[in-house]
Amino acid sequence: MGVFMRWRWCFFVLVGIFGVASCGGSSDVERGGGAGGTGGTGGVLTTCESFSPPPAGCDEVCPSGSDSECQLGTFCSDGVCGAQCTATEGCSANEECNVRGRCALRLGSGGSGGTGNTGGDNCQSVMVSPTRSIPNVMFLVDQSSSMRGDRWEDAHAAVTGTVSSLESIVRFGLTTYTADDGGPPCPELPIEVGFSLDNAGAINAEYPMTYPRSGDWDTPTGESIDAVVASVQSNPPPAEGPTIIVLATDGEPNTCADPHNQTTAAKDLSVEAAARAHDAGFDLFVLSVGNGVSDAHLQEMANAGVGLERTGSEGNAPYWRGNDAQSLEAAFNAIISDSISCDIQIDKPFDDEAKACDDPESDVRLNGTPLSCPSEWEPSPDADDFIRLKGSACNEFKSGQATFTAEFPCGAIVVE
Repeated sequence: MGVFMRWRWCFFVLVGIFGVASCGGSSDVERGGGAGGTGGTGGVLTTCESFSPPPAGCDEVCPSGSDSECQLGTFCSDGVCGAQCTATEGCSANEECNVRGRCALRLGSGGSGGTGNTGGDNCQSVMVSPTRSIPNVMFLVDQSSSMRGDRWEDAHAAVTGTVSSLESIVRFGLTTYTADDGGPPCPELPIEVGFSLDNAGAINAEYPMTYPRSGDWDTPTGESIDAVVASVQSNPPPAEGPTIIVLATDGEPNTCADPHNQTTAAKDLSVEAAARAHDAGFDLFVLSVGNGVSDAHLQEMANAGVGLERTGSEGNAPYWRGNDAQSLEAAFNAIISDSISCDIQIDKPFDDEAKACDDPESDVRLNGTPLSCPSEWEPSPDADDFIRLKGSACNEFKSGQATFTAEFPCGAIVVE
């Protein structure tokens, strides 16, 4: 007759933008042979001698019956720390060994169960749908005559390089702007590619590597900002994150009414258009391709684009300048990085944030690497259904597609 034990646990797994949550009920398991519930392998102990080498702390005592008395890699059963698996042995092909030495179903393996029993009436397996914020980024690129040659080619390389590296987590679009001696039409938007994920192919197909025109072409920046804002408003992208406009220009503006002069009125019109973009809900960030735009005008544009007073009386926003493809791409990445959130929404809120952070049974990982709370992750202070990544973990999450998993003990999250 085996010795019976009783435990209660739950786990929560997110990968990309999908996940599984499960919670084991208060279930009886026969040590050494009892079958688990319908969702997992039951958390059945294997003797420490079965592993080579055994996990650290295996066979240590845990008088209170709490897993917290055992070292990571083991869990408490009948007053003794043991394990069902290690990183290299003990689990089936569709499972992996979790932080407490229990076999957990890999996401997509065909089950919705957990790493132990799913018995009990009030803690059944549930699916969750974590949501990653997806920003919308519209590049607005100057196509005036002065952009011919290296400037156009450098801007092209920077835009396409940025899109290629981040297209899986950022919804990109592209518009170029110019005018022919004031038009009509003015402004002219020769290239327009709408927002989409995985948009590198579409942008490359429309955006030539070399400057596509001859003749004398203008820089009606203010009117072009207004035109792009109107276009986005008429066909808005999904509201899954912020929408921003990234303006890349190599010169100070003129206007449709006065296409031959870079006047104070033309600069004012551009600054006012940047402010209108912000008021419409689209922050605008400005980058100079080369040194043809004055610092003073860039600063006013940068301030207005994020809702600050153009004079700097409320502080100054950053602006960027690049003289080659590498520096332009670095600037684009810096701008876009700020629009990628490190807050991950979950559809089951935290019930006890302190427990989620402090309990040694909590296991939060990014690309398989354990993260520490609160230095690398924390329950978001702004909402009880978000996890916030911090520091280097946040930077890694922003760099591209990432695998994120989290496991919490029962009592840390709400499972209905």
